[in-house]
Amino acid sequence: MRSIGLLPSVTFDPRTGHMMRALVLSLLSILAACTETIAEPKVEIPPSGLDWEDGGLPFYGAPREVLPYTGTEKVVLDAQEQIPDGLTLQSAVVRRSCGPLNGVCHNQKEYPDLHTPANFLDSIGAPCNVQSGNPEGVFDRCERVGDRLEIGEDGRRLEIGYVDFIAPDGDGELIVSPTMPGLHLHFKEKASMEHQGAWRTSKFIRTLVRSDRRVEDLSYASYTSRVHLFDEGRHVVLEVANYQVGTILNLIAVGIEQGDLNRNGIYGARPIDGRTYGPIPLIDPGSPETSYLIARMRGFMRRDTPEGEIIEEVPGTRMPLANQPFNVPELLALFCYIEGLEPDEPPPPLSSPIDYRNCSYAQDTSRLDGLALEGEPGDCGFETRIRRFMATNCGGCHDGSQYAAGGLTLIGHDFFDRLLLPSIDDPLGRPLIVPGDPESSYLYLKVGGALTAGQSEEDYLEQHQIAGVLMPYAGDGYRPLDPAMMADLRAFIAAGASPTDPCTTPNAPIDPDPVDDPGEEPEGD
Repeated sequence: MRSIGLLPSVTFDPRTGHMMRALVLSLLSILAACTETIAEPKVEIPPSGLDWEDGGLPFYGAPREVLPYTGTEKVVLDAQEQIPDGLTLQSAVVRRSCGPLNGVCHNQKEYPDLHTPANFLDSIGAPCNVQSGNPEGVFDRCERVGDRLEIGEDGRRLEIGYVDFIAPDGDGELIVSPTMPGLHLHFKEKASMEHQGAWRTSKFIRTLVRSDRRVEDLSYASYTSRVHLFDEGRHVVLEVANYQVGTILNLIAVGIEQGDLNRNGIYGARPIDGRTYGPIPLIDPGSPETSYLIARMRGFMRRDTPEGEIIEEVPGTRMPLANQPFNVPELLALFCYIEGLEPDEPPPPLSSPIDYRNCSYAQDTSRLDGLALEGEPGDCGFETRIRRFMATNCGGCHDGSQYAAGGLTLIGHDFFDRLLLPSIDDPLGRPLIVPGDPESSYLYLKVGGALTAGQSEEDYLEQHQIAGVLMPYAGDGYRPLDPAMMADLRAFIAAGASPTDPCTTPNAPIDPDPVDDPGEEPEGD
């Protein structure tokens, strides 16, 4: 039993007159009614209309049943034990590696948002990234079909490849050129040269699919200006006067769909030989090989063509950026989860077990090629190990863009020479790497390579005169490389830091986090 009392006081505003008085009186009458004792509410358990059958979760139905894997492949057994179902995959692996850091990862800051189970499910079949702010980061197979522009009344509709806007600068004389102020639109086909220098009303047209499956072209904007053509009509500039800048900015804000967003001349979203080429989904049910999330982790995507299978490089830093990367059992779990999704059916509840038994990647783990992002521990070769784990652990911030931290690039195949130059961050001007001398290499010191047991970060930074904080920095603090990576980096530098010679780490540390087999008996006495 409980009761609710009246408000202790009420302040009247004489300027509001009777309206305020009537409102307050109404509120007081409602509150007065609440002073009566209220019995505990009767709740229907479980509520009717919800799917609570067979132990299923609300709104998700019952988990599906699959037979467990009973083979002998250790990595599959490890995956089945550690990540038995989709919920564990999302909460223990995807969220850890993809979702925890504000401003860096996929937790409402980056598309897609992966930090909740529901959001992870929403990525199934969702379109892949187009990252319009960074054309170089757009994968051809993620491009959409562009909007079309109809100039005047000639009836031709040209697909827009990409768009630039150069704002007018004052009231000076307008010089007509390919770099003149105006709205620049680039096409694959040629606009009619009869529009050159003429005043025209241009219509922006988009194809929409309505709920009844009808396909309809909609003109969503029009703009009247003088038209200039370049590159034989493939480059159209619509003049923009000072008073029209707001109109153009609003049009850009609404969004013009661009068919060649990465500006490489390839309009990605096209059927080829009757098969859809793009856009591809983030998670393609039943097909890890054509899932964009997998491609960003691998750095490539396979595609079947009449001439055979080809491998396409996927632009952008390989994922995850600043957090702990997936290990092999975790990668296997993700692949088997995606392969177990039915293309034409809703995804099963995340609480459903992952079907390792029928997973082709569990039956042939060699199909997981390209996913050993860091190479093999004990290998200190630059191409086979060092470059890979530097890209995985450092490439999120040192990504080669104009915003790269410290202007330092640590991804790609052409940054080795930069490692031999002085660090612009080091107050002493030490080279990032001094071949043969790890303790004089600023990069090795910056990642805590000489940090001793029990030493505080502050003492270490002061001792070695290091600017800033230790790296890699994971939002909430320093996240050291694992001992195997640190040992391989040290061995690489000590061996002379060759970009091509093979290198083996002496006394390489054992896997720091082995999975014990409960069935094994200890050796020895």
